[in-house]
Amino acid sequence: MAQNRHEEQGSFEIFVKKIDLHDMFKVLSDPTRLQMFQMLDKEQEVCCRIVPQTSEITELAQVQYGLCVQDFVTHLQLPQSTVSHHLSLLKSSGLVKSIKKGLWVYYYRDEAVVAEFKRAIQNL
Repeated sequence: MAQNRHEEQGSFEIFVKKIDLHDMFKVLSDPTRLQMFQMLDKEQEVCCRIVPQTSEITELAQVQYGLCVQDFVTHLQLPQSTVSHHLSLLKSSGLVKSIKKGLWVYYYRDEAVVAEFKRAIQNL
């Protein structure tokens, strides 16, 4: 009798449900997306505006800064449509989250998923 995917991977059962390593490696294999992901780690140095903390938005309360599309466009010298496409892929991988504040959408790393990704890489 064949075992299911979760049983075969044993200790990675919880991990498999949470993130998909293949998707994350695929998304980060593109040099532009990797650079954007790295920019999000240094967002305080790159961001041209500060997103204020408020108790009304719980996700925003965890992050003080975020980068908007314009921050990436300015620093990478890429068209807005290209930046939006790359951000969409980063977001769909689970590595990046976004929050809307007024007319602006701010992107930030999901540090819980990033930490899980790092643990999975170390266990390879």
